[in-house]
Amino acid sequence: MRSSRWFVLSALLLSGTAPLNAQSPDRATLVARIDSIAEAALATKRAPGVSIAVVRGTDTLVLRGYGFADLEHKVPVNDRTIFRIGSLTKQFTSAAVMKLVEQRKIRLDATIRDYLPDYPGPGASVTIHQLLNHTSGIPSYTDLGDRFWTKSRLDLSHAEMLDLFAGDSLEFRPGTSWKYNNSGYYVLGMILERVTGQPYSALVQQSQFSPLGLTQTSYCDDVRIVENRARGYGVTSEGMVNADPISMTSPYSAGALCSTARDLVHWNHALVNGEVVTRASFEKMIAPTTITGGPTQPYGYGLATGELGGHRMVAHSGGINGFSAFMAHYPAGGTTREPVTIVVLANGPLNTGALQTQIARAVFNIPAPEMVPEVPLTAEQRALYTGTFDLAPALPMQVRVFVQDNVLMAQASAPGQNAFALKHVGNHTFDGPAGIRLVFGVEGGTATSVIVHQGGGTTTGKRISS
Repeated sequence: MRSSRWFVLSALLLSGTAPLNAQSPDRATLVARIDSIAEAALATKRAPGVSIAVVRGTDTLVLRGYGFADLEHKVPVNDRTIFRIGSLTKQFTSAAVMKLVEQRKIRLDATIRDYLPDYPGPGASVTIHQLLNHTSGIPSYTDLGDRFWTKSRLDLSHAEMLDLFAGDSLEFRPGTSWKYNNSGYYVLGMILERVTGQPYSALVQQSQFSPLGLTQTSYCDDVRIVENRARGYGVTSEGMVNADPISMTSPYSAGALCSTARDLVHWNHALVNGEVVTRASFEKMIAPTTITGGPTQPYGYGLATGELGGHRMVAHSGGINGFSAFMAHYPAGGTTREPVTIVVLANGPLNTGALQTQIARAVFNIPAPEMVPEVPLTAEQRALYTGTFDLAPALPMQVRVFVQDNVLMAQASAPGQNAFALKHVGNHTFDGPAGIRLVFGVEGGTATSVIVHQGGGTTTGKRISS
């Protein structure tokens, strides 16, 4: 869950809008291109293995693994390799909630207090709707620094987890802002347990996994022997290392599920076709969130929306110690002739979101962005841009710009976010990964502001420290 949000614009999931090419590659050429993209991603050494599923209409273009699931024993990844999927868990949780809403056992306008009368702290009046769409204002426990991460290896009870965040002041009045929040989805799991009388792990197994035939999807269990399970890895300056351990009691209903690319394709098909919840409920899950007095957020209930080259997208990322994931669905309509589903799972901190975008560009034959030559900078020039820039109120996060090994870098303030290099293309403008562009405003020899461009949207940040 340290990787729940990718790069600067996190779960907004907006991508470039390059024009379409009328000529699509033949199937064999397309499959070969996807294989090449996967191999190039592994060459970055951000993960030893990756599992990819690409389905267009009823045609499974790719369902295979690349690299290794276990480096020590050289076990290759295959189409049945099981990965932790981090925050992809949230759509399973939100679907479970919406099923109970359909059964009139949960109300979206009800409060936490209505289901958990002993819930401590000021968030008791937050509604189920606000928990689902990250507008609760309850502090996210993964943003608490050492207060949480020093305990993340421990098997914590619900009461111990609530002690971490429930008593804290709300970060904003519920409904007035948006901030990605693992605490909200943890509380939703507790509510599901209270309403159904079942542990969360048993509930999703009996109501979702078993009926849909998701035989390799489960609540992650480090004690049980699980055939085909991948091992998670981190990356240091010296290369691959075993990932930091984390007890699966803390990610819980916000991020504790394990699955395969194969199962996630089946899950997505069932979800979008009304086999999990009604179509009306699914539409609520992907509806944008309206903020009181603020910008509309393209995030619904455990899913976000965006577009790539005119193709509408419903997607989410996932990240947890040693693993990263991304699943995107492009429904048919408009320029999208057939629905396309892409799942990318990795056992390391690989940018699976960017990898998914490369694959989608190949499937839809969208040209890659033009390469702009880098304009060299002196050490004095790089120093002009260093500092921390606050993106509030549009986005509740900051971007730190700094120099590392003579390279200008940027890093979002969310815990666990990887720093990325900035490529200077002239006129105080820098390109980053996944279509990110930063344009600095410079006054008196210092950058005083930054405009972040991604997917046709812009966000302005002001310098708050050097």
